[in-house]
Amino acid sequence: MPRASTRTAVLSAGLALIAALGACGAEPPPRPGPLMAARPDPRPRADAMLSQVMNKISERGSVHSSVRGSLGVVGELTAEGAVRYRGPRTDLAFEGQTRTPGNRSPQHLSLSIMDGVGYLRTPLVRPAPDKPWLKITPGGADFGDKLLGPALDQLHDAVDPRAAFTGVEPATRIQTSAPDMVDGKPTTRYELRIITSQAADVADDPQQRDRFRQAADAGEPELGYQLWLDDSGLPARFAADQEVAQAGEVSLTSTYRDWGVPAEIPVPPAGQIGVFDALPPQAQQPPR
Repeated sequence: MPRASTRTAVLSAGLALIAALGACGAEPPPRPGPLMAARPDPRPRADAMLSQVMNKISERGSVHSSVRGSLGVVGELTAEGAVRYRGPRTDLAFEGQTRTPGNRSPQHLSLSIMDGVGYLRTPLVRPAPDKPWLKITPGGADFGDKLLGPALDQLHDAVDPRAAFTGVEPATRIQTSAPDMVDGKPTTRYELRIITSQAADVADDPQQRDRFRQAADAGEPELGYQLWLDDSGLPARFAADQEVAQAGEVSLTSTYRDWGVPAEIPVPPAGQIGVFDALPPQAQQPPR
């Protein structure tokens, strides 16, 4: 299954030195002139196309999907799920299996995100014997929040084009586009790049701005995604591959079906939700 890569085909705008026009003869060599402005990005802007896609997604209101890939320290993921759109909110739920490095036995995983808060159930990060669910609040203070909060944010972006591009459409470029097939149906595959420094300037959400600024400062000028659109302009597949602080690589590919079919997003009872103060040994990465 195709996966997006953020480190290939990256085009970064640069500054070039211009030499002053020098006279001929025995005069001293010309001194460098002022820096030129950045060259215009030759790639097409994606904001018009993305605006149409976002409107279509919001009109349908929900979708079911199959997800494959990596959730960093949580492990390799194979899951079935659903996404529900409520105004600006995106809620999602998945049921599947993960397999961590060095662990041959797959582990069941349940994940829900409601109103931006995540609920994770897996034996690898079980908070307490009688509390199988871990609550993950982005920006929270406990260990689970700090460890998995960044991955939770990225998970939203990795499984949902609307979450990935809303607010940063003007900073997104179309690297390439080409005909393709998804599950036997014709689509158009778009290689999209979010320019991190521009996204940090235009994003409305403070957390979103911080993430893009951190990526830009860390030397990652662009974030890459792949988006397949069907003949109606709806996503048929979406892929993202990103490095997330403290969580490792989050690399997911979602294949969509049943746009508009109602989706239920379950939330666990409060009495089954716990926290933990350190990463359990079975969830730690093996030594290299």
